[in-house]
Amino acid sequence: MSKTTPEPQSRVTTMRVELVGQPDSWEFNRSFVIGRAGADVAIEHDVVSARHAEVVFDKDRWRIRDLGSTNGTFAHGTQVEGISVSQPLQVRLGYNGPLLLLTPLGVESGLRPTVAEPLRVSAIAERYFGSTPPADMSDRTERMRRIVVSQRRRFAKKYLIAIGLLAAVAVTIAGYAYWQRQQIKRQRAAAAELFYSTKALELEVSRLQLTATERQSYREQRAELERRYQEFVEALGIYSDNTREDRRLVYRVIHRFGESEVNVPREFVNEVLRYVERWKRIGGLREAIARAEANDYGPRIAQIMLEHHLPPEFFYLALQESRFKREAVGPATRYGFAKGMWQFLPSTGREYGLNPGPLVGQPRHDPLDDRHNFEKATRAAAKYLYDIYTTDAQASGLLVMASYNWGQGNIIRLIRSLPESPRERNFWNLLTKYDKRIPRETYGYVFSIVSAAVIGENPSYFGFDFAPPVPPSDTVAAEDVAADR
Repeated sequence: MSKTTPEPQSRVTTMRVELVGQPDSWEFNRSFVIGRAGADVAIEHDVVSARHAEVVFDKDRWRIRDLGSTNGTFAHGTQVEGISVSQPLQVRLGYNGPLLLLTPLGVESGLRPTVAEPLRVSAIAERYFGSTPPADMSDRTERMRRIVVSQRRRFAKKYLIAIGLLAAVAVTIAGYAYWQRQQIKRQRAAAAELFYSTKALELEVSRLQLTATERQSYREQRAELERRYQEFVEALGIYSDNTREDRRLVYRVIHRFGESEVNVPREFVNEVLRYVERWKRIGGLREAIARAEANDYGPRIAQIMLEHHLPPEFFYLALQESRFKREAVGPATRYGFAKGMWQFLPSTGREYGLNPGPLVGQPRHDPLDDRHNFEKATRAAAKYLYDIYTTDAQASGLLVMASYNWGQGNIIRLIRSLPESPRERNFWNLLTKYDKRIPRETYGYVFSIVSAAVIGENPSYFGFDFAPPVPPSDTVAAEDVAADR
Protein backbone atom coordinates (compact mmCIF):
# COMPACT_ATOMS: atom_id res chain seq x y z
CA MET A 1 0.00 0.00 0.00
CA SER A 2 1.50 3.32 -1.02
CA LYS A 3 1.71 6.14 1.46
CA THR A 4 -0.02 9.42 0.69
CA THR A 5 2.20 12.43 1.17
CA PRO A 6 0.30 15.01 3.23
CA GLU A 7 -0.14 18.42 1.66
CA PRO A 8 1.91 21.16 3.33
CA GLN A 9 -0.15 23.21 5.75
CA SER A 10 -0.41 26.96 5.39
CA ARG A 11 1.76 28.63 8.04
CA VAL A 12 0.26 31.89 9.29
CA THR A 13 2.90 34.57 9.88
CA THR A 14 2.66 37.75 11.88
CA MET A 15 1.58 41.08 10.40
CA ARG A 16 2.78 44.27 12.05
CA VAL A 17 0.72 47.43 11.55
CA GLU A 18 2.22 50.85 12.32
CA LEU A 19 0.53 54.25 12.12
CA VAL A 20 3.17 56.36 10.37
CA GLY A 21 4.17 59.41 12.41
CA GLN A 22 2.59 57.96 15.58
CA PRO A 23 3.90 55.52 18.21
CA ASP A 24 0.89 53.22 17.76
CA SER A 25 1.53 49.70 16.41
CA TRP A 26 -0.26 46.33 16.38
CA GLU A 27 0.69 42.74 15.56
CA PHE A 28 -1.68 40.00 14.38
CA ASN A 29 -1.39 36.37 13.33
CA ARG A 30 -5.02 36.28 12.16
CA SER A 31 -7.26 38.31 9.91
CA PHE A 32 -8.19 41.73 11.29
CA VAL A 33 -10.27 44.80 10.45
CA ILE A 34 -9.08 48.40 10.22
CA GLY A 35 -11.61 51.17 10.95
CA ARG A 36 -12.94 53.48 13.60
CA ALA A 37 -13.82 52.62 17.22
CA GLY A 38 -14.61 48.94 17.64
CA ALA A 39 -12.29 47.71 14.85
CA ASP A 40 -9.20 45.61 15.58
CA VAL A 41 -7.04 48.53 14.43
CA ALA A 42 -9.06 51.53 15.64
CA ILE A 43 -8.18 54.88 14.05
CA GLU A 44 -10.31 57.94 14.78
CA HIS A 45 -10.22 60.11 11.67
CA ASP A 46 -12.90 61.81 9.55
CA VAL A 47 -12.03 59.88 6.37
CA VAL A 48 -11.88 56.45 8.04
CA SER A 49 -15.05 54.35 7.76
CA ALA A 50 -16.38 52.22 10.63
CA ARG A 51 -15.17 49.09 8.77
CA HIS A 52 -12.70 50.53 6.29
CA ALA A 53 -10.45 47.63 5.25
CA GLU A 54 -9.62 44.05 6.17
CA VAL A 55 -6.23 42.29 6.21
CA VAL A 56 -6.48 38.53 5.68
CA PHE A 57 -3.98 35.68 5.43
CA ASP A 58 -4.92 33.40 2.53
CA LYS A 59 -2.92 30.88 0.51
CA ASP A 60 0.38 31.60 2.29
CA ARG A 61 0.20 35.33 1.79
CA TRP A 62 -1.26 38.40 3.41
CA ARG A 63 -3.70 40.62 1.53
CA ILE A 64 -5.51 43.87 2.33
CA ARG A 65 -8.91 44.59 0.77
CA ASP A 66 -11.21 47.58 0.96
CA LEU A 67 -14.60 46.93 2.67
CA GLY A 68 -16.56 49.41 0.57
CA SER A 69 -15.27 52.40 2.55
CA THR A 70 -16.58 55.87 1.81
CA ASN A 71 -13.19 57.40 0.94
CA GLY A 72 -11.32 54.37 -0.44
CA THR A 73 -7.99 52.66 0.28
CA PHE A 74 -4.81 53.71 -1.55
CA ALA A 75 -1.48 51.99 -2.24
CA HIS A 76 1.33 53.35 -4.43
CA GLY A 77 -0.79 56.48 -4.91
CA THR A 78 -3.67 54.56 -6.52
CA GLN A 79 -7.05 53.54 -5.11
CA VAL A 80 -7.22 49.75 -4.78
CA GLU A 81 -9.96 47.21 -4.05
CA GLY A 82 -7.35 44.74 -2.81
CA ILE A 83 -3.57 44.18 -2.92
CA SER A 84 -1.11 41.52 -1.71
CA VAL A 85 1.29 42.39 1.12
CA SER A 86 4.39 40.28 0.56
CA GLN A 87 6.82 42.94 1.77
CA PRO A 88 6.53 46.20 3.74
CA LEU A 89 3.70 48.24 2.18
CA GLN A 90 2.43 51.75 2.90
CA VAL A 91 -1.37 52.04 2.72
CA ARG A 92 -3.35 55.26 3.03
CA LEU A 93 -6.95 55.30 4.28
CA GLY A 94 -8.70 57.89 2.11
CA TYR A 95 -6.96 60.10 -0.43
CA ASN A 96 -5.22 62.21 2.24
CA GLY A 97 -6.03 60.21 5.36
CA PRO A 98 -3.88 58.26 7.86
CA LEU A 99 -0.86 56.37 6.49
CA LEU A 100 -0.24 52.81 7.68
CA LEU A 101 2.86 50.66 7.28
CA LEU A 102 2.06 46.93 6.92
CA THR A 103 5.06 44.66 7.53
CA PRO A 104 4.75 40.86 7.25
CA LEU A 105 7.18 39.29 9.73
CA GLY A 106 8.92 36.00 9.04
CA VAL A 107 8.10 35.99 5.29
CA GLU A 108 10.92 35.44 2.83
CA SER A 109 11.11 38.44 0.54
CA GLY A 110 12.40 36.49 -2.43
CA LEU A 111 15.43 38.77 -2.77
CA ARG A 112 18.87 37.16 -3.02
CA PRO A 113 21.35 38.20 -0.30
CA THR A 114 24.16 40.51 -1.34
CA VAL A 115 27.57 38.75 -1.63
CA ALA A 116 30.48 40.56 -0.01
CA GLU A 117 32.92 42.08 -2.50
CA PRO A 118 36.51 40.74 -2.59
CA LEU A 119 38.97 42.68 -0.51
CA ARG A 120 41.01 43.72 -3.56
CA VAL A 121 38.02 45.41 -5.17
CA SER A 122 37.21 47.21 -1.92
CA ALA A 123 40.77 48.43 -1.59
CA ILE A 124 40.78 49.80 -5.15
CA ALA A 125 37.48 51.58 -4.60
CA GLU A 126 38.78 53.17 -1.37
CA ARG A 127 42.03 54.24 -3.10
CA TYR A 128 40.26 56.20 -5.87
CA PHE A 129 36.95 57.19 -4.24
CA GLY A 130 37.67 57.32 -0.50
CA SER A 131 37.64 60.59 1.45
CA THR A 132 41.21 60.08 2.76
CA PRO A 133 44.05 60.00 0.17
CA PRO A 134 46.32 56.93 0.40
CA ALA A 135 49.77 57.45 1.89
CA ASP A 136 51.50 55.94 -1.17
CA MET A 137 49.48 57.93 -3.72
CA SER A 138 51.14 58.12 -7.16
CA ASP A 139 50.69 60.91 -9.71
CA ARG A 140 48.26 58.76 -11.66
CA THR A 141 46.20 58.06 -8.56
CA GLU A 142 46.17 61.78 -7.70
CA ARG A 143 44.94 62.67 -11.21
CA MET A 144 42.21 60.04 -10.96
CA ARG A 145 41.08 61.34 -7.58
CA ARG A 146 40.94 64.95 -8.93
CA ILE A 147 38.76 63.72 -11.83
CA VAL A 148 36.48 61.88 -9.40
CA VAL A 149 36.13 64.97 -7.17
CA SER A 150 35.39 67.15 -10.22
CA GLN A 151 32.78 64.72 -11.50
CA ARG A 152 31.21 64.48 -8.06
CA ARG A 153 30.82 68.27 -7.90
CA ARG A 154 29.30 68.43 -11.38
CA PHE A 155 26.99 65.54 -10.57
CA ALA A 156 25.99 67.12 -7.23
CA LYS A 157 25.09 70.37 -9.02
CA LYS A 158 23.00 68.51 -11.60
CA TYR A 159 21.49 66.41 -8.84
CA LEU A 160 20.45 69.50 -6.87
CA ILE A 161 18.94 71.05 -10.01
CA ALA A 162 17.08 67.80 -10.75
CA ILE A 163 15.83 67.61 -7.16
CA GLY A 164 14.65 71.20 -7.39
CA LEU A 165 12.81 70.53 -10.63
CA LEU A 166 11.23 67.39 -9.17
CA ALA A 167 10.18 69.30 -6.07
CA ALA A 168 8.61 72.00 -8.24
CA VAL A 169 6.78 69.37 -10.27
CA ALA A 170 5.63 67.64 -7.07
CA VAL A 171 4.33 70.93 -5.66
CA THR A 172 2.54 71.65 -8.94
CA ILE A 173 0.97 68.19 -9.02
CA ALA A 174 -0.05 68.41 -5.36
CA GLY A 175 -1.49 71.86 -5.95
CA TYR A 176 -3.40 70.66 -8.98
CA ALA A 177 -4.68 67.61 -7.09
CA TYR A 178 -5.84 69.85 -4.24
CA TRP A 179 -7.49 72.25 -6.70
CA GLN A 180 -9.15 69.32 -8.45
CA ARG A 181 -10.49 67.93 -5.15
CA GLN A 182 -11.82 71.37 -4.24
CA GLN A 183 -13.46 71.66 -7.65
CA ILE A 184 -15.14 68.27 -7.19
CA LYS A 185 -16.33 69.25 -3.72
CA ARG A 186 -17.80 72.47 -5.09
CA GLN A 187 -19.46 70.59 -7.97
CA ARG A 188 -20.94 68.04 -5.58
CA ALA A 189 -22.23 70.80 -3.31
CA ALA A 190 -23.74 72.69 -6.26
CA ALA A 191 -25.34 69.50 -7.60
CA ALA A 192 -26.83 68.67 -4.20
CA GLU A 193 -28.12 72.24 -3.83
CA LEU A 194 -29.86 72.02 -7.21
CA PHE A 195 -31.36 68.64 -6.37
CA TYR A 196 -32.75 69.71 -3.02
CA SER A 197 -34.00 72.98 -4.47
CA THR A 198 -36.00 70.91 -6.94
CA LYS A 199 -37.43 68.80 -4.09
CA ALA A 200 -38.30 71.89 -2.07
CA LEU A 201 -40.08 73.33 -5.11
CA GLU A 202 -41.96 70.04 -5.55
CA LEU A 203 -43.13 70.10 -1.94
CA GLU A 204 -44.20 73.73 -2.15
CA VAL A 205 -46.23 73.12 -5.31
CA SER A 206 -47.91 70.09 -3.72
CA ARG A 207 -49.48 72.46 -1.16
CA LEU A 208 -50.84 74.90 -3.76
CA GLN A 209 -53.79 74.93 -6.09
CA LEU A 210 -52.20 76.07 -9.36
CA THR A 211 -53.81 77.23 -12.55
CA ALA A 212 -52.86 75.54 -15.84
CA THR A 213 -50.49 78.45 -16.65
CA GLU A 214 -48.84 78.29 -13.23
CA ARG A 215 -48.43 74.53 -13.46
CA GLN A 216 -46.81 74.86 -16.89
CA SER A 217 -44.40 77.46 -15.49
CA TYR A 218 -43.57 75.13 -12.61
CA ARG A 219 -42.89 72.21 -14.95
CA GLU A 220 -40.52 74.38 -17.01
CA GLN A 221 -38.63 75.51 -13.90
CA ARG A 222 -38.37 71.97 -12.66
CA ALA A 223 -37.18 70.65 -16.02
CA GLU A 224 -34.46 73.32 -16.10
CA LEU A 225 -33.30 72.47 -12.58
CA GLU A 226 -33.26 68.76 -13.45
CA ARG A 227 -31.29 69.43 -16.64
CA ARG A 228 -28.64 71.44 -14.78
CA TYR A 229 -28.47 68.80 -12.06
CA GLN A 230 -27.86 66.05 -14.63
CA GLU A 231 -25.03 68.10 -16.10
CA PHE A 232 -23.34 68.18 -12.70
CA VAL A 233 -23.90 64.45 -12.22
CA GLU A 234 -22.31 63.71 -15.60
CA ALA A 235 -19.38 66.03 -14.83
CA LEU A 236 -18.80 64.18 -11.55
CA GLY A 237 -18.61 60.89 -13.46
CA ILE A 238 -21.38 59.13 -11.55
CA TYR A 239 -22.78 57.83 -14.84
CA SER A 240 -19.45 57.62 -16.70
CA ASP A 241 -18.31 54.70 -18.83
CA ASN A 242 -16.13 53.62 -15.90
CA THR A 243 -19.10 53.23 -13.55
CA ARG A 244 -20.15 49.61 -13.06
CA GLU A 245 -23.60 48.86 -14.45
CA ASP A 246 -24.98 47.56 -11.15
CA ARG A 247 -23.88 50.72 -9.32
CA ARG A 248 -25.23 52.90 -12.12
CA LEU A 249 -28.62 51.21 -11.70
CA VAL A 250 -28.57 51.77 -7.92
CA TYR A 251 -27.91 55.48 -8.43
CA ARG A 252 -30.71 55.71 -10.99
CA VAL A 253 -33.26 54.04 -8.69
CA ILE A 254 -32.18 56.14 -5.70
CA HIS A 255 -32.71 59.29 -7.77
CA ARG A 256 -36.23 58.18 -8.71
CA PHE A 257 -37.06 57.55 -5.06
CA GLY A 258 -36.16 61.15 -4.28
CA GLU A 259 -32.52 61.09 -3.17
CA SER A 260 -29.46 62.76 -4.71
CA GLU A 261 -26.84 60.46 -6.22
CA VAL A 262 -24.00 62.74 -5.11
CA ASN A 263 -24.82 62.26 -1.41
CA VAL A 264 -25.48 58.51 -1.35
CA PRO A 265 -22.96 56.80 0.99
CA ARG A 266 -20.93 54.04 -0.62
CA GLU A 267 -21.98 51.72 2.19
CA PHE A 268 -25.61 52.21 1.19
CA VAL A 269 -24.88 51.29 -2.45
CA ASN A 270 -22.96 48.19 -1.33
CA GLU A 271 -25.83 47.14 0.96
CA VAL A 272 -28.36 47.45 -1.89
CA LEU A 273 -26.18 45.19 -4.04
CA ARG A 274 -25.95 42.66 -1.20
CA TYR A 275 -29.74 42.55 -1.13
CA VAL A 276 -29.73 42.04 -4.91
CA GLU A 277 -27.69 38.89 -4.27
CA ARG A 278 -30.16 37.95 -1.53
CA TRP A 279 -33.04 38.05 -4.04
CA LYS A 280 -31.06 35.62 -6.20
CA ARG A 281 -30.59 33.23 -3.28
CA ILE A 282 -34.04 33.20 -1.68
CA GLY A 283 -36.00 33.02 -4.96
CA GLY A 284 -39.64 34.01 -5.27
CA LEU A 285 -39.00 37.11 -7.36
CA ARG A 286 -39.69 35.46 -10.72
CA GLU A 287 -42.95 33.97 -9.45
CA ALA A 288 -44.16 37.30 -8.06
CA ILE A 289 -43.25 39.23 -11.21
CA ALA A 290 -44.98 36.56 -13.33
CA ARG A 291 -48.14 37.09 -11.25
CA ALA A 292 -47.89 40.85 -11.81
CA GLU A 293 -47.36 40.37 -15.57
CA ALA A 294 -50.35 38.02 -15.85
CA ASN A 295 -52.60 40.71 -14.33
CA ASP A 296 -50.91 43.73 -16.00
CA TYR A 297 -50.14 45.18 -12.56
CA GLY A 298 -46.89 46.92 -13.60
CA PRO A 299 -48.37 49.50 -16.03
CA ARG A 300 -51.56 49.92 -13.96
CA ILE A 301 -49.77 50.57 -10.66
CA ALA A 302 -47.24 52.85 -12.40
CA GLN A 303 -50.06 54.90 -13.93
CA ILE A 304 -51.84 55.35 -10.59
CA MET A 305 -48.60 56.32 -8.81
CA LEU A 306 -47.79 58.88 -11.51
CA GLU A 307 -51.26 60.36 -11.21
CA HIS A 308 -50.52 60.96 -7.54
CA HIS A 309 -47.12 62.59 -8.24
CA LEU A 310 -45.25 59.51 -6.95
CA PRO A 311 -42.42 57.41 -8.38
CA PRO A 312 -43.90 54.42 -10.28
CA GLU A 313 -41.22 52.29 -8.59
CA PHE A 314 -43.52 52.12 -5.55
CA PHE A 315 -44.82 49.12 -7.53
CA TYR A 316 -42.14 47.13 -5.66
CA LEU A 317 -43.69 48.03 -2.29
CA ALA A 318 -46.65 45.79 -3.21
CA LEU A 319 -44.12 43.10 -4.16
CA GLN A 320 -42.63 43.25 -0.67
CA GLU A 321 -46.02 43.42 1.09
CA SER A 322 -47.85 40.56 -0.62
CA ARG A 323 -45.97 39.27 -3.69
CA PHE A 324 -48.91 40.85 -5.62
CA LYS A 325 -51.54 38.57 -4.05
CA ARG A 326 -54.88 40.39 -3.82
CA GLU A 327 -56.24 37.72 -1.47
CA ALA A 328 -53.33 38.04 0.99
CA VAL A 329 -54.12 38.15 4.73
CA GLY A 330 -51.44 39.12 7.24
CA PRO A 331 -50.89 37.78 10.78
CA ALA A 332 -53.02 38.91 13.71
CA THR A 333 -52.05 42.25 15.30
CA ARG A 334 -53.62 44.32 18.07
CA TYR A 335 -55.02 46.52 15.27
CA GLY A 336 -56.63 43.61 13.42
CA PHE A 337 -55.68 41.72 10.26
CA ALA A 338 -53.90 43.46 7.38
CA LYS A 339 -55.46 42.43 4.10
CA GLY A 340 -55.05 42.74 0.35
CA MET A 341 -52.14 43.41 -1.98
CA TRP A 342 -51.18 46.56 -0.03
CA GLN A 343 -51.82 45.01 3.41
CA PHE A 344 -54.03 47.75 4.83
CA LEU A 345 -55.09 47.47 8.47
CA PRO A 346 -58.84 48.06 9.00
CA SER A 347 -58.41 51.52 10.56
CA THR A 348 -56.03 52.82 7.88
CA GLY A 349 -58.21 51.33 5.16
CA ARG A 350 -61.27 53.18 6.48
CA GLU A 351 -59.26 56.42 6.66
CA TYR A 352 -58.52 56.12 2.94
CA GLY A 353 -62.00 55.08 1.83
CA LEU A 354 -61.75 51.27 1.94
CA ASN A 355 -64.75 49.57 3.52
CA PRO A 356 -63.85 46.37 5.42
CA GLY A 357 -66.08 43.37 4.75
CA PRO A 358 -68.07 41.25 7.18
CA LEU A 359 -65.02 39.01 7.76
CA VAL A 360 -62.88 41.91 9.00
CA GLY A 361 -62.06 40.10 12.26
CA GLN A 362 -61.20 36.77 10.63
CA PRO A 363 -57.95 35.69 8.94
CA ARG A 364 -59.73 34.92 5.67
CA HIS A 365 -60.04 36.44 2.23
CA ASP A 366 -63.25 38.45 1.99
CA PRO A 367 -64.60 39.30 -1.51
CA LEU A 368 -66.68 42.10 0.06
CA ASP A 369 -63.65 43.79 1.63
CA ASP A 370 -62.38 46.76 -0.47
CA ARG A 371 -58.82 45.98 0.64
CA HIS A 372 -58.93 42.96 -1.70
CA ASN A 373 -60.10 45.14 -4.62
CA PHE A 374 -57.04 45.93 -6.76
CA GLU A 375 -58.20 49.29 -8.16
CA LYS A 376 -59.62 50.69 -4.92
CA ALA A 377 -56.76 49.46 -2.74
CA THR A 378 -54.05 50.69 -5.14
CA ARG A 379 -55.58 54.18 -5.31
CA ALA A 380 -55.91 54.23 -1.51
CA ALA A 381 -52.26 53.15 -1.19
CA ALA A 382 -51.18 55.93 -3.56
CA LYS A 383 -53.05 58.54 -1.48
CA TYR A 384 -51.56 57.18 1.74
CA LEU A 385 -48.01 57.16 0.30
CA TYR A 386 -48.48 60.66 -1.13
CA ASP A 387 -49.58 62.05 2.23
CA ILE A 388 -46.40 60.77 3.90
CA TYR A 389 -44.22 61.71 0.90
CA THR A 390 -45.29 65.38 0.87
CA THR A 391 -45.25 66.00 4.63
CA ASP A 392 -42.98 64.33 7.16
CA ALA A 393 -40.88 62.34 4.66
CA GLN A 394 -40.02 65.54 2.74
CA ALA A 395 -40.20 63.72 -0.63
CA SER A 396 -37.88 60.89 0.46
CA GLY A 397 -39.29 57.66 -0.96
CA LEU A 398 -37.09 55.59 1.35
CA LEU A 399 -38.53 57.27 4.45
CA VAL A 400 -42.01 56.63 3.05
CA MET A 401 -41.21 52.90 2.80
CA ALA A 402 -39.88 52.79 6.37
CA SER A 403 -43.03 54.53 7.64
CA TYR A 404 -45.32 52.21 5.67
CA ASN A 405 -43.65 49.18 7.24
CA TRP A 406 -43.11 50.26 10.83
CA GLY A 407 -46.32 52.14 11.36
CA GLN A 408 -46.58 55.81 10.68
CA GLY A 409 -46.81 56.69 14.37
CA ASN A 410 -43.58 54.85 15.26
CA ILE A 411 -41.27 56.07 12.52
CA ILE A 412 -42.72 59.57 12.18
CA ARG A 413 -41.61 60.47 15.70
CA LEU A 414 -38.03 59.69 14.73
CA ILE A 415 -38.30 61.41 11.34
CA ARG A 416 -39.64 64.58 12.95
CA SER A 417 -36.55 64.80 15.12
CA LEU A 418 -34.53 65.46 11.93
CA PRO A 419 -34.48 69.05 10.55
CA GLU A 420 -37.51 69.69 8.38
CA SER A 421 -35.85 69.96 4.97
CA PRO A 422 -35.34 67.58 2.03
CA ARG A 423 -31.57 67.84 2.51
CA GLU A 424 -31.63 66.53 6.09
CA ARG A 425 -34.48 64.05 6.00
CA ASN A 426 -33.20 60.95 4.25
CA PHE A 427 -32.88 57.29 5.12
CA TRP A 428 -29.12 57.24 5.82
CA ASN A 429 -29.38 60.19 8.23
CA LEU A 430 -32.16 58.32 10.00
CA LEU A 431 -30.01 55.18 10.20
CA THR A 432 -27.02 57.14 11.47
CA LYS A 433 -29.01 58.70 14.31
CA TYR A 434 -31.36 55.82 15.21
CA ASP A 435 -29.62 52.65 14.05
CA LYS A 436 -30.35 50.83 17.34
CA ARG A 437 -34.02 51.86 17.45
CA ILE A 438 -35.07 50.92 13.91
CA PRO A 439 -36.21 47.27 13.73
CA ARG A 440 -34.16 44.99 11.48
CA GLU A 441 -37.41 44.10 9.73
CA THR A 442 -37.85 47.74 8.64
CA TYR A 443 -34.18 47.97 7.61
CA GLY A 444 -34.52 44.86 5.45
CA TYR A 445 -37.91 46.01 4.14
CA VAL A 446 -36.43 49.20 2.63
CA PHE A 447 -33.38 47.47 1.14
CA SER A 448 -35.51 44.64 -0.28
CA ILE A 449 -37.74 47.12 -2.14
CA VAL A 450 -34.85 49.22 -3.46
CA SER A 451 -32.85 46.16 -4.57
CA ALA A 452 -35.91 44.69 -6.32
CA ALA A 453 -36.35 48.00 -8.17
CA VAL A 454 -32.67 47.87 -9.20
CA ILE A 455 -33.16 44.36 -10.60
CA GLY A 456 -36.31 45.53 -12.38
CA GLU A 457 -34.33 48.18 -14.25
CA ASN A 458 -32.30 45.53 -16.11
CA PRO A 459 -33.34 41.99 -15.08
CA SER A 460 -31.17 40.19 -17.64
CA TYR A 461 -28.03 41.88 -16.28
CA PHE A 462 -28.67 40.22 -12.92
CA GLY A 463 -29.53 36.83 -14.43
CA PHE A 464 -33.37 37.08 -14.43
CA ASP A 465 -35.40 36.10 -17.48
CA PHE A 466 -38.33 38.52 -17.21
CA ALA A 467 -38.84 41.92 -18.85
CA PRO A 468 -38.72 45.15 -16.79
CA PRO A 469 -42.14 45.14 -15.07
CA VAL A 470 -42.46 48.93 -14.66
CA PRO A 471 -42.55 51.15 -17.79
CA PRO A 472 -39.64 53.64 -17.91
CA SER A 473 -40.52 57.10 -16.67
CA ASP A 474 -39.08 60.19 -15.01
CA THR A 475 -40.26 62.92 -12.69
CA VAL A 476 -41.31 65.25 -15.51
CA ALA A 477 -43.51 62.52 -16.96
CA ALA A 478 -45.27 62.27 -13.62
CA GLU A 479 -46.18 65.93 -13.75
CA ASP A 480 -47.40 65.64 -17.34
CA VAL A 481 -49.79 62.86 -16.34
CA ALA A 482 -51.04 64.81 -13.32
CA ALA A 483 -51.58 67.94 -15.42
CA ASP A 484 -53.88 66.05 -17.77
CA ARG A 485 -56.21 64.84 -15.00
